[in-house]
Amino acid sequence: MALQQMKKIFRKNEIITSEGDLSFEWYILISGCVGVYKGDVKMNEFSERGVIFGELSGLLARPRTATMIALEDTEVMVVESSVDEVIRNQPEIANKILISLAERLAKTTDEMWAVIGEKEQKK
Repeated sequence: MALQQMKKIFRKNEIITSEGDLSFEWYILISGCVGVYKGDVKMNEFSERGVIFGELSGLLARPRTATMIALEDTEVMVVESSVDEVIRNQPEIANKILISLAERLAKTTDEMWAVIGEKEQKK
């Protein structure tokens, strides 16, 4: 089966995904800016064309871990496809997902060690 995808525009302040939702599509940013929120706290934002987001729910078949909000008018490619289909039919996208996840894990690890280091210095 081919990768199922369609373009969609989200207006400024429109919710793209909500934390806890059981939707499993994922997104590729075409233009605009997306904010990442846990509860009411803004955790991150991104605006780089080609950024893949929302893929964790698709990969793990579990509820959304964050709310994504369009911080300005934002165009995305909505992708509805299983991981197996992406790996088999779109290996370049699968590679990009793996790199994106590895970069996020490295950033999270660095941030975690920075917090641990600060706590150790205060002792």
